[in-house]
Amino acid sequence: MTTPRWLSTEEQQLWRMILSAVRKMERTLDETLVEKHQLTTSEYAVLVTLSEAGDHDMRLRDMCQALDWDRSRTSHQITRMDKKGLVSKVKCAGDARGVIVEITPEGERRLKDAVPAHVEVVRKLIFDPMEEGHLEGMHSYLTAVLNSGSCVEINDKRSAEL
Repeated sequence: MTTPRWLSTEEQQLWRMILSAVRKMERTLDETLVEKHQLTTSEYAVLVTLSEAGDHDMRLRDMCQALDWDRSRTSHQITRMDKKGLVSKVKCAGDARGVIVEITPEGERRLKDAVPAHVEVVRKLIFDPMEEGHLEGMHSYLTAVLNSGSCVEINDKRSAEL
């Protein structure tokens, strides 16, 4: 058994601050979308993804990749949104197992109504508090975190170091 590389006091404080900041961002965005627009953040993410797609539609498997969600989560989310009339599911021509997800006019309307408030919350919560140099530093740091590999790769790398 290997000895954990414990966090220093400063690292522990920063880690807890990161967790608190992420929870605050998620909670604030959720509250804005649900209370003002009756959309969850997951629904909003799907609608944005579809609105940015060429024909406002996308194969389900491509949507999984675009959202970085597993197939089960994506499929359940799309089914719930289909029942609400925000998206529709269509069989893929030439592939009986494939599903195309399309944004509906109601989905487009709800997204269009929600975007201004969502962007304003993002601006106030994330960008307004930034000072000179924060944007570049955050971009660099988050890029490094995102490029650090999957959980399995990180754990395998750590085991190899020991």
